[in-house]
This record gives sequence, structure tokens and C-alpha cells, in this order.
Amino acid sequence: MQTTPTPLTQTPTVEEGVNALVSDAKQKVTDTYHDCEHSIRESPGKAILIALAAGYCLNRLPVRSLLVAHVRLAAALAPPALFAYGAAKVLEVLQREAVAKRNRDRTSRLITTDLHV
Repeated sequence: MQTTPTPLTQTPTVEEGVNALVSDAKQKVTDTYHDCEHSIRESPGKAILIALAAGYCLNRLPVRSLLVAHVRLAAALAPPALFAYGAAKVLEVLQREAVAKRNRDRTSRLITTDLHV
């Protein structure tokens, strides 16, 4: 009694994972935007006071220093992030090749078994 090989479940690719994260982030930003817009329409006076307070706080902060710090941090984290992304892509390709080889081996064994029967 022979069993036919069952197709392996496809693991999501790195690109699909990134696209899902970006899609979720866009949805959250859109929802937050609509919530803020609704709050502003309900109480515009409160929104103006919050905007004035935020503007004052931002004016008092050393924005240039914060921006430079963020750029330095991004520059320091970019190489490891790109390395991790590249490693994930290589792993994805190797897994795909291993599954393809396993399927070819199963198919060739089935063909040779059918020929000998």
C-alpha cells in the first residue's frame, strides 16, 4: 500500500511578513487619524489648546539634537538590520530548494517503484 506525498504547507516569505506589518501599520495610522479627527470635531476648543501646548513643548525641545541622535541611531542599526534581512532571504531560498529537492526525490521514488511493480 503506497501513500501519495502530501504537499507541505507554505511558510510565509519575508516579503509577505513585511507587507503584512506595513499593512497593519497603515491601518492603525488610518484608524488613529480618524479617531483624532472625530475628537477635534467634537471639541475644537480643547484641540486648539492641546495644539498650542504641543507647539510650545516642541519649541522648547532641542529638536536638532534629537534629529541628529535619531539619524545616528538609524545609521548604526541599518547594517545589522540589512544583514538580518539578507540572511532571512538566503534561508528562505535554501528552504525552498530543500522542499523542491525532497519533492523531486519523492516523485522519482514513486516513478521507479511504479516501473518495478
